[in-house]
Amino acid sequence: MAYFSESDIEQLTGFSTSDFKQDGVTMTSAQWTLFCATVVDWVTQLVNRYCNVVSFEPHQVTEYRNGLGATGDDSTYIDEDVTFYLREYGTGITVYEDENSKTGTEYFVARTARSTSATGDYSVATQNELTMVKFHDNCPKEGWHNVKITYWGGYESGSNELDEIKQICCDIAAEILRHKKKLQESTTIRATGVRDYAEMFKIDDDRSYITPGIEKRLHKYRKYRMGGPSWW
Repeated sequence: MAYFSESDIEQLTGFSTSDFKQDGVTMTSAQWTLFCATVVDWVTQLVNRYCNVVSFEPHQVTEYRNGLGATGDDSTYIDEDVTFYLREYGTGITVYEDENSKTGTEYFVARTARSTSATGDYSVATQNELTMVKFHDNCPKEGWHNVKITYWGGYESGSNELDEIKQICCDIAAEILRHKKKLQESTTIRATGVRDYAEMFKIDDDRSYITPGIEKRLHKYRKYRMGGPSWW
């Protein structure tokens, strides 16, 4: 799954095959296409790894959690016992509980979400990209991976979120292309032996494509693993 394409690179960065070389010769269309595909794949994976997600495009997710039972005083349920935080922004959520013990076969039964037509067993809420499932009835029993949560992660095609992520990816790609262009220019100038001009095109060894500006824009999409029993 890629968030942008060769045409996006050309439209949003202004670069094209005539701007770059391979083996000292201007790239052919085929070489440019292959180069762009490599950049697209690398940037997509960079953003996914940085934000700790599988993908920002729609994809199905299944998570297993431990039921804690009632750990409060007098065997009462506290928030940690009944609240589960999803690892990704989620929609279309369904929650199941395994009603058999570990000595028996799996028997996952769907729980009912609270809605306009049903009081249900749990409610779903999303705040600042964090999606939560909280039980208020028929709370999960104590057990290991006896709660299964399935949902759709990612954002719908054409959404503002995916459009912003696409623009961020294109800006990272532009940084990569500018670096390659600078390498080409410095190599050419150094070959001419003009020292004054060569000093203008020094290449930084310690470079980062996740610039402070990019980091700030990606911050709201980055997923952090929260501690505590609700994440077990």
